[in-house]
Amino acid sequence: MRNNLNNNPQDPLYRRVQFLWALLWVMFITFSLMGFINHFLIAESAIAVLHFSIGLISLALIVWHARRPQDTILISWLVAGVNAAVLIIYVVAAQGQHYALYWLAIYPPITFFLLGRKWGYLTSILVIGSCLIYVSQVSPQWQPAPFTARSLANIVIATAALLIILRHIEKTRSEAFQYLEEHGERLEYIASTDPLTGLVNRSKLDKALSQGLRKARQERQDFSVILLDIDHFKRINDTYGHQTGDSILVELAQLLRSNTRGSDTLGRWGGEEFLLVAEACSRQQSKVLAEKIRHAIEAYSFHDNIHITASFGIASFQPGDDETTLVRRVDKALYAAKGQGRNRTVTDADINAE
Repeated sequence: MRNNLNNNPQDPLYRRVQFLWALLWVMFITFSLMGFINHFLIAESAIAVLHFSIGLISLALIVWHARRPQDTILISWLVAGVNAAVLIIYVVAAQGQHYALYWLAIYPPITFFLLGRKWGYLTSILVIGSCLIYVSQVSPQWQPAPFTARSLANIVIATAALLIILRHIEKTRSEAFQYLEEHGERLEYIASTDPLTGLVNRSKLDKALSQGLRKARQERQDFSVILLDIDHFKRINDTYGHQTGDSILVELAQLLRSNTRGSDTLGRWGGEEFLLVAEACSRQQSKVLAEKIRHAIEAYSFHDNIHITASFGIASFQPGDDETTLVRRVDKALYAAKGQGRNRTVTDADINAE
């Protein structure tokens, strides 16, 4: 039944539920065991009754939590209250013996995890502060406290409990960071990817343009962009329907991936236009690459055995270029390729030579 609620790592209460469930079982087993030890081995019946009572309360909370997981916050408060009562009773009953005060160290991690930072802080101050005020008032009346085997056992058990709690907190923190990292990578992928083709989108292409231009200026290396547009794509949509048009765009994206370099940034510029950002690529090299892609598109049989062609424009980096001037030149080159009959490649140098 516990798996019906708060069992999703993305749920804000997920880690509190896991910690609460483990803590209740630890309380049930520990207090039951200590009850048996105090009753049968040490013969301290009053303390044994207290331990058995806390064990039964823990078991009742386990059953409650299993049947009504939606009451997680209320049960967390009850567990914090039970632990506070146990600590206060133990400090009062021990009267400074057996290093009983050492147990106060485990209370803040429990309450911070169960109740959150604000209420964990306040309840820790209230409980620990009350105990310390009480100790300061009555400690002059206490007998000296020798270090005994029971003192050692208290320190060992309390330290083990503290280490288990801190280990769980650290595990939770690591899981939270891992989830945030994975979630952040997923969000970054969504924000930079065209949902239809799986290529990078306009935003990512703009960044690639800026980075490529900056590198070209600083390292004085070649840099080119190739803009391609499917010829008569509106006619395809009108004739075969938009679903067929989308299928062709997806297939074209795959074809482009297989015919470009790994160092290139390939993305959907918009509609049926695709942009290739090619670093360390001269105008001539870009033209060879564009022609290779153009012939591959022309020869490929797309969805429903449809054949298409594409026109290409190329612009290469010139001193003084920025994103606007480079994109303007590649647009003009593509427009010229369309005007010259489509299914061809035109560079910005071709336009200047006319």
